[in-house]
Amino acid sequence: MRFFDALKSVAKSTGLVSTTLKEATKVAPNKMGCYKLYCNGSLKYVGKAEDGIRKRFVQYYNGTTAHYSSAIKIFENRDNITVNWMVLQSREQCRSVEAKWISELRPEWNKQRGWGH
Repeated sequence: MRFFDALKSVAKSTGLVSTTLKEATKVAPNKMGCYKLYCNGSLKYVGKAEDGIRKRFVQYYNGTTAHYSSAIKIFENRDNITVNWMVLQSREQCRSVEAKWISELRPEWNKQRGWGH
């Protein structure tokens, strides 16, 4: 059983499986990347974190970025949110992946950001 717990822990730390937003504030890496947020199992938001994925999740969970509409929704629903992420190597990759995901997945809470929805 310990092996599977260890494997699950590794998978969570790399964003391969969804984890709660609260848990992600502890296990997500302090590296740049992109992430997907789900509320009650439904994809609601995608974003990039050029200054660190964990830092962004902490900001969302604590409400310190709640000055724009999607961040307010994330904060208000924080206990119903699960997340996964992808570590990337450059700001350009972050911007490209975020734009691609928004264009292809059309998450509901990204509409306020002016992505042409």
